[in-house]
Amino acid sequence: MSPNPATSVPRHDGKVLLVADQGLQSGEGMSPTQVDRKVSDFWTGIGGAEFFQALTTRFYELVAQDELLSPLFAVPDWSRHAARLNDHFRRIYGENDLTAAWDPKMHQAHAHFLISREQRMRWLALMKEAGTQLNAAETHFTEFLTIMKIASGEMTAVSRGAALVRGERFHWVGTPA
Repeated sequence: MSPNPATSVPRHDGKVLLVADQGLQSGEGMSPTQVDRKVSDFWTGIGGAEFFQALTTRFYELVAQDELLSPLFAVPDWSRHAARLNDHFRRIYGENDLTAAWDPKMHQAHAHFLISREQRMRWLALMKEAGTQLNAAETHFTEFLTIMKIASGEMTAVSRGAALVRGERFHWVGTPA
């Protein structure tokens, strides 16, 4: 008898699993219970909902003061941006819902402008700075930043793909050609 796919497949996509004590690894050989336990351990270890609320609030306070990133936001409603990113993180890490990582609204938000390498690196630096200021749990936050490097690369690719569709030309660093 073959296993029921609905009960044998983890709720995440099985390709990348955040494991705070072992870095990024495949979750394909893990049971749904094992996956849920690892994600739950991460959520608890990093500080859960309170940590992500504080992180996103502090991050957008830094963005609001940043000359490179703040102009990317058509509407500088920093508390709204923080709430949206906090909700995004809650869905991914608190609810183990990795479909949130491919939310079309997240992609659309990054498709309106060309993200340069410098902007991506600044985004990562400000996220790290926000966590450092909050004394984030080092091991867990390092894992989180690894995921953010992957995610920021995806958002950069989304922005560049949209720029190509608009007929824009640019150098590999994202500056206009």
